[in-house]
Amino acid sequence: MPEPTRCWVCHRALEEITAAVDTETQEERELKKQMSQVSWTKSKFVESADLWRRTLPRDFKDMDFQFMASNASQFSSIKGLAEVLDAKRLMVDWLSDASSKLRKGGEEMKGLPELAQLEKSDSDTLIRTLDQFEARSRRTIQPDTRKEGYVSGFEGLKLFEGLEYLIAQGLLYYDVRTQLLSFALVRASAKKPKATLRLVQLNAYPPVQLCSVCELLMVNLRAPERMMEQPAAAAAVAEKPSVSIAKPAEKAAEPEKVAVPVVAAVEGTDLSPTVAEIVNKLGPATKEAPKTRGLHEHRATEEWDEVRAKQAQESK
Repeated sequence: MPEPTRCWVCHRALEEITAAVDTETQEERELKKQMSQVSWTKSKFVESADLWRRTLPRDFKDMDFQFMASNASQFSSIKGLAEVLDAKRLMVDWLSDASSKLRKGGEEMKGLPELAQLEKSDSDTLIRTLDQFEARSRRTIQPDTRKEGYVSGFEGLKLFEGLEYLIAQGLLYYDVRTQLLSFALVRASAKKPKATLRLVQLNAYPPVQLCSVCELLMVNLRAPERMMEQPAAAAAVAEKPSVSIAKPAEKAAEPEKVAVPVVAAVEGTDLSPTVAEIVNKLGPATKEAPKTRGLHEHRATEEWDEVRAKQAQESK
């Protein structure tokens, strides 16, 4: 198996970079928490729905659901009816409003905070979800909407029929809420930096692989102050011989230390302007660093010392 390409700076492969960058943000954690809350609330709604089916009195089964909802005060003695109508106001009315704004689109969607940030593709997905629900029930979610072959809202439904339709809309409400949070989670994930690994061309150097993390960090690079303040002095030092052979009976001189300039960006590359400006000020890498003394240089000095010592003995 071939060795994976790695970043020239941090020496990480793309998989390692992705694992390091793709961490959960605070916004993502909050959205996932809200999704869990919606899931839990939906389960509680299902429990309540089973209780409503058992507790609503059969004596009122032939009553018109819309009539009872419009005259709730007259039926306040019916156990569980108040909860049913509260659920209707919370979920069914919200769905009706959301359906209206989604179909109108544009500025209308800003009137409902949950829809304000939706992309066109996301709103189209929600509209398809609502259309599929209406097609199964042959009823429109918006009570004031007329569609051929469809009945409007709760029109003509008796108490228990209206209850089942309300429960179905309640489940749809939680599904739509989950979809909205899923869309928001995708947008939050898209804000995070993407892990990439690509070739970057630098002045007087061959191209090197840089990961997006290391390339981003280069934006904060600053040139060494000594090189920025005294470029002429640094250049003069760079031109001096890196090594000098010691004279007889004298200690060999230490090699001069030369600052090796940081690589500079080549024009035409896609480095950020900030990085290019910094590295261009440092100049191209045209000077070589001083070479250390080779073994043969030390040996020549040692041999000369031996000759001098032998001459001194013979002169005695």
